[in-house]
Amino acid sequence: MKELNEIIRQHQRRYPRLELVDLVKLIYQNEFGVGHFIADEKASLARLEAELQGLSYVPGELFEPIGAGLYRLRLQALGDTLSPATVNRFFLLTAQREQGTIEGFREKLQILQAFYPGDELDSFLQEYQAAGYPPLSHSPSYKEHYAPSYRVVKGIFAQFLPVFEQIEKRLAQSKERLTVAIDGRSGGGKSSLGQLLQDVYACPVISMDHFFLRPEQRSPARLAEAGGNVDYERFSLEVSPHLREKTPFQYQIYSCQTQTFTPSPLLDAHRLIVVEGSYSHHPLLAADYDLKVFLTVSPEEQRERIVKRNGPVMLERFVNEWIPLEELYFSTFAIQEKSDIVLHTDQEHPM
Repeated sequence: MKELNEIIRQHQRRYPRLELVDLVKLIYQNEFGVGHFIADEKASLARLEAELQGLSYVPGELFEPIGAGLYRLRLQALGDTLSPATVNRFFLLTAQREQGTIEGFREKLQILQAFYPGDELDSFLQEYQAAGYPPLSHSPSYKEHYAPSYRVVKGIFAQFLPVFEQIEKRLAQSKERLTVAIDGRSGGGKSSLGQLLQDVYACPVISMDHFFLRPEQRSPARLAEAGGNVDYERFSLEVSPHLREKTPFQYQIYSCQTQTFTPSPLLDAHRLIVVEGSYSHHPLLAADYDLKVFLTVSPEEQRERIVKRNGPVMLERFVNEWIPLEELYFSTFAIQEKSDIVLHTDQEHPM
């Protein structure tokens, strides 16, 4: 409620001509997000493209927070930052998130009592409840003065905007395949970003977790080697030669639990291919990438995420074994400093 209260105040300052219905709409989007499932992606894209054709570019913040991990993506500020198809994917993926509840919505509406203490609010809410709490349009005053045009999207798209922006720019400039590699600290969100890119672009993603060292490789000398805690030799043989090609390929996935290999799915000839995971920026592999992304996180947040993801027992192995090996690799090869994009991910957004 504290976050929502501050967001309402921000909107009142930013949009002094807004009316009660505009704040109720804001709270509706805060609770329900898009508010409905998008069944036809092509029709949704066609509507977006038609809307964009009628807009003039207005510089400003592309993403406006509305709370609960959601943002309004302001179409007037879009320019050439993202393609309509990508914005539409943001919108569709947001529509698939778990919806809010009427009970939660009613509770949030009560915050408006501090802003509208008279009969206006009570009368409005009574009529709104009787109508079944339908989606609302902005007030005529809001439309006249602010010409709202936006899509409600998840905050994770705003968090990783620099990555999407560079991918869009590079795909537009070249017809060659684009290879993106995501490295960074444990718990920084490498796998989450890889999955997000796959969700948006339907591109293949290769995980460095598939290249754990086999037992016979885990010698003291190998583990003492900066960046040695990954099978970069096998990656160089099975993956690197194919990253520039526009032909499907497969590689072998190693399971450290069963100590066996299984073939990967056939990776299609998509224009974008992503490699994610620790040691992906190893100097022996880095020349094959067009865009290198590094995700970092504070030690405190890193521990919390590892405990949540792996449990307290595994945290000890991370702290005493794997994190020191990663930090040696980062410092020895200046991995963060040589990356094209560095993002701090302490603020976590739901997928």
